[in-house]
Amino acid sequence: MCNSLEKFGLFEKTGSRIYRLPLLFLLAVLLSCGGKGGGGGGPTPPTVTSTSPANNATDTAVIPIVMATFSKAMNGATVDSTTFTFMQGGSPVSGAVTYDAATRTASFTPSAMLSLSTVYTAMITTGVTDSAGNAMAADYSWSFTTASSLSDPLYGDQWHLKNTGQGGGTPGEDINVEPVWATFKGQGERIVLVDDGLELAHEDLQNNIAAGESYDYIDHDTNPNSGTHGHGTSVAGLAGARDMNGVGVSGVAPRASLAGYNLLQNDTLVNEADAMTRNAASVDVSSNSWGPPDFTGLLFPSGATWRNAIDTGHSTGRGGLGTVYVWAAGNGDTGDLISKKNCPSMVCVDNSNYDGQANYHGVIAVGAVDDKGIKSSYSERGANLWVSAPGGEFCDTDHAITTTDRSGANGFNDNGNNVFYGIVDYANSNYTRCFNGTSAATPVVSGVVALMLQANPNLGWRDVRLILAQTARKNDPTDPEWTTNGAGFDINHNYGFGVVDADAAVALAKTPWTNVGPMVTYSTPLRSPGLAIPDNNTTGVSDTMSVSGSGISSIEFVDVTFSASNHTYFGDLQVTLRNETTGTESILAETHVCLNAQFLSITCTPSYNGWVFGSARHLGEAANGNWTLTVKDLAMQDTGTFQSWKLTFYGR
Repeated sequence: MCNSLEKFGLFEKTGSRIYRLPLLFLLAVLLSCGGKGGGGGGPTPPTVTSTSPANNATDTAVIPIVMATFSKAMNGATVDSTTFTFMQGGSPVSGAVTYDAATRTASFTPSAMLSLSTVYTAMITTGVTDSAGNAMAADYSWSFTTASSLSDPLYGDQWHLKNTGQGGGTPGEDINVEPVWATFKGQGERIVLVDDGLELAHEDLQNNIAAGESYDYIDHDTNPNSGTHGHGTSVAGLAGARDMNGVGVSGVAPRASLAGYNLLQNDTLVNEADAMTRNAASVDVSSNSWGPPDFTGLLFPSGATWRNAIDTGHSTGRGGLGTVYVWAAGNGDTGDLISKKNCPSMVCVDNSNYDGQANYHGVIAVGAVDDKGIKSSYSERGANLWVSAPGGEFCDTDHAITTTDRSGANGFNDNGNNVFYGIVDYANSNYTRCFNGTSAATPVVSGVVALMLQANPNLGWRDVRLILAQTARKNDPTDPEWTTNGAGFDINHNYGFGVVDADAAVALAKTPWTNVGPMVTYSTPLRSPGLAIPDNNTTGVSDTMSVSGSGISSIEFVDVTFSASNHTYFGDLQVTLRNETTGTESILAETHVCLNAQFLSITCTPSYNGWVFGSARHLGEAANGNWTLTVKDLAMQDTGTFQSWKLTFYGR
């Protein structure tokens, strides 16, 4: 069956969710009708093999092994775990022994990847007989030393991990993760990829898969590898592909455990809530590279069941410390590949604040940057943005992201041809160089969070957010939208607090960090100014409220509930919140167009009717004081009324 944009839900108005791939990437689906066949599972794990080694032989392994195999003429009846042991430093290594009597080959599979630069010894105890039935006179041993290092073959292309200027990028415009790996690689932390599926047997993921912890919303089993969908597998590689195994790439947290929920194959409100809370007690990070259709300019509210599920994950996840939810900000900006930031200087369409999931106070909304540290052309602006991370640009014109792909002809790379761009991809079709979007930026941040939690497992979900904000790097420093809020944080509608810095975040996490206390929530009474909004007028109308007795001296997030439901084209409106005490402003909505599936302008309906905007820009400021909401109609013809508004503060 031929795929279409409707298949991806790009222009559906029903609230269905899609991948956070840029529009150009999704448009290419129209060029790929006909489906793809076949697909391979993961290959045999790498081994160290020694054929008929001499007693006390010594070899050097060229890779960190997951299996040791050697052949010796002997009677298999007595070769088992009691007679064949695998040793390191005089102590047995946990694992399984197998013996093939036909080939007289003994194999040992360790329970975990062996360490680098380490001597291991395979030993057969006295009493084992050879093929002639003669007992060995003494213990037989074979030792080897694992390699001191091993580069993943495609690591040099992963500019988001180490940007040396490859492909024309700016050196240093990466997430600064290499220094972290000397100590932390995500061991013991679980990242769940909520997406379209996950190939559990992929050669670069299989050793990090949490057995039995994934979920299939179609067949209701633990294998979410449905059809030929490859988005979730690519996302997983960015977060936690296995490092130093001689194949492919490295993830940001290359030793974290991974699980996949293929929610997007059966997306219902009930399933969305379930995906946020499934196995919550053992889920450290929930990575979500999906959301409502991009490039429409319409409002997509979150459901109460989903919001309640996020709150439940915060209260029950990680022993009450809270699952950390990382969310794609969206790919509906109209910036071109040169200026990057056409909105608001040119026509705008989407803003991340029109997505009721990405602007929820319980998630970390992530924007995307390119290999020069500039906002990716598609990445949505928004006062709700927390941090940004590498997402790349379009593969046919610029530098995208290298990551895992479905094995064989499945996914995006079909035997060296990228099915979306129609250009040459890697010869090894288990990988692609053409992934991008806030879909890519989100798992990068998820990996950083896993590293932080390994460094300090006692961090609460709010502590993680604060550390990310405090350590984010001020990228694109000449961008005129950078300003400093009343608490000293650098803020930008294009980038949030800046690009995530893994080394700085982990360093702060492992210092004597004191967790924040219980979250305080304060809501103001609803104000109903009932002000007519002048049409096509740059002054607009404003209403100011005085907040006192909030009990919040340090804001963590602000919700703004706003109504102008009788306005006949809500896309005309610009809505701005200002803290009069500090002067910090949050642009919540921008004048924009609404589009249909043919990219024609349509009426922006329904209008703002109790719509909840979110802002991270007042982090650390006090809630008490005067706050002003200004509403401007900056386009002709349509009119309406600034009916009501209220504020909800979250903080301490």
